[in-house]
Amino acid sequence: MHHKGRFPNVFFGANLRPDSAALAIMVLLLFLIFVLLFMTLIAQPAQAQSYKVLHNFTGGGDGASPRAGLTIDAAGTFYGTTAEGGVGYGIVFKLKHSGSGWILNPLHSFSGGNDGAHPWGRVAIARDGTLYGTTLQGGIYGSGTVFHLMPSPTAPRSALVPWNETVLHSFNGSDGWGPRNDLIFDQTGSLYGTVPYGGLPYCDSGCGVVYKLTPSASGWTEALLYSFVGNEGEHPIGGVVFGPSGDLYGVFEQGGPSDRGGVYQLSPSGGSWTEQTLHGFNGQDDGAYPSGGLIIDASGNL
Repeated sequence: MHHKGRFPNVFFGANLRPDSAALAIMVLLLFLIFVLLFMTLIAQPAQAQSYKVLHNFTGGGDGASPRAGLTIDAAGTFYGTTAEGGVGYGIVFKLKHSGSGWILNPLHSFSGGNDGAHPWGRVAIARDGTLYGTTLQGGIYGSGTVFHLMPSPTAPRSALVPWNETVLHSFNGSDGWGPRNDLIFDQTGSLYGTVPYGGLPYCDSGCGVVYKLTPSASGWTEALLYSFVGNEGEHPIGGVVFGPSGDLYGVFEQGGPSDRGGVYQLSPSGGSWTEQTLHGFNGQDDGAYPSGGLIIDASGNL
């Protein structure tokens, strides 16, 4: 039976008046419009994402072969390293946003001598805005360095004026060689890092160490916090992070229960540090041979 001016009861319910039916349609249309707008707003961030190259390294003065991540300061400026380029042994650079683009300025070009060669790690930014980092080779013994970069005390006339470098420590082999890690500070300004080789001669080329550099009026003093001996892990890599209780956490590339690397914890005990392996990778579903560092969240998860 046809009801002129009315809608089927199965859709709107029984005995709806024409004005009630129109109201129901309006509500339904508004609901559908809201759903479509909501889905559009959700989809916009994903659609707006794009890939953009900020800088193409040429292999000249701007460096080549970056091997580490970037460090960002409070103003949004990036700092990084390249393992090659410059005068041939890598550089430290600054990448600053300018207008619609980015400008890269080399801060230091390593000579391959006592000032270091081939930085493979990120730089750390101190509270005063100066930079600290490591080089894989170079230094007095050719086994790598920890360096400090600071701008010239006089205002430079050009953004291309290099920063002044100071070598804080040259590794000699017995205290490690080949650093390629990130550095971290404690609250007193001391530096902590890892060296994947050297230290105690339990491995063919040394199993690696965790070290601390403490500043003083006369310079920086190195202390070996832990030397890996092979059975509990070999070749710590990627630096360390602090836990909420002052423990240090990191990864070793090889060794461990399945000889596939692992995650370790170093805890201060009296005047020394005690190592504990938290996880040994088995080379299957959980991976093998970790080659990067750790980050830690507010709950202490790694």
